[in-house]
Amino acid sequence: MQQINLNQPELWPRPTPFNARQMLLALLFLALVGGGIYGTLLYRVSDQQAALAALEQERDAVRNELESRQRAHRQRQKALERMEGKVRDLKNRLAAYRQGRRAMEQRLAAAGGKAALVRGLGEARRGRPDVWLTRFRMAGVQEVDVTLEGRARVPESIPQYLQAVADQTAFRRGFFRDLTAQEPEKGSETGRRLEFQSETRFTLGKPATGAER
Repeated sequence: MQQINLNQPELWPRPTPFNARQMLLALLFLALVGGGIYGTLLYRVSDQQAALAALEQERDAVRNELESRQRAHRQRQKALERMEGKVRDLKNRLAAYRQGRRAMEQRLAAAGGKAALVRGLGEARRGRPDVWLTRFRMAGVQEVDVTLEGRARVPESIPQYLQAVADQTAFRRGFFRDLTAQEPEKGSETGRRLEFQSETRFTLGKPATGAER
């Protein structure tokens, strides 16, 4: 049996001698790789920062534009409210003017109509010396209440005169109602003359309302 002695010096593993050049090259390679990675990362970060700055600038521009438009909208809204207020004021003034104008026209028409009523009272007395008016009252604008007070020498002359008044165009052939007639108090200077009072209502410009036949 053959035995081999492995504990011989020539069989021991020899250590690799230190090579400084290779280590330097390795370190340089690592430095270049690390520098490239760092540069790439730095470039990307810078690019992203530039993009972020551009987005923020665009956002600020949009925000400023929005605020400017909002201010302009508020100003236009206030101007519109002022214009609407002026329009309402003008409408109110126009309505008041129209109302005043209608009232004035009604008063003028009533004044003209009342003048025609007064003329009708005088026209109805023509040829009737036995009856005359002592007082008359007219109240109202469109609806006119007419009250007549007078005296007559003979009783039949009173209804004749009132019918003649009703036949006038201004009175629209109305009819006086609530006729009262009485002798004056004793001792007065009127003698046997009768005192009478009658009243009715006429609508100026339209056929009489409340007139009786």
